[in-house]
Amino acid sequence: MMKRTVRSDFGEVSIRHQGVVHAKVIHGVEINLEKAEVYHSLVEYLTKGEMHCTVIDLTGISGITPEARDFLQHKSSEWGKTVAVALVTNTFTARVLANFFLSVNKPSYPVKVFTDSLDAQHWAKNEYFKFTTRAAS
Repeated sequence: MMKRTVRSDFGEVSIRHQGVVHAKVIHGVEINLEKAEVYHSLVEYLTKGEMHCTVIDLTGISGITPEARDFLQHKSSEWGKTVAVALVTNTFTARVLANFFLSVNKPSYPVKVFTDSLDAQHWAKNEYFKFTTRAAS
């Protein structure tokens, strides 16, 4: 599998491992609807529409608009190619808010919040492996 990275005005999206997309937001960026749409199109491009897990590093994000959040949640669920999502954050407040958001807005796939990016990557790879194992049987 070829490793690929695409950069945009909000950060970068890459594939480093089979079935796992990594997204990192540039420090201080707020994700609005336009950036969310670009992000989703980059994921579609990199994955070639195949099933995948995503690790999103939110440590630098300054915020996300409600429109962008709704778009990303609904688009991922409707698209049906997302196996699981790992969110990485480095602040207690962001972690609490993410967990609260997930308890209220339950996506159609597993989502877990991490403070360590390596733990998040390991979990995402494991979720993808479990998915491919189930799909093969």
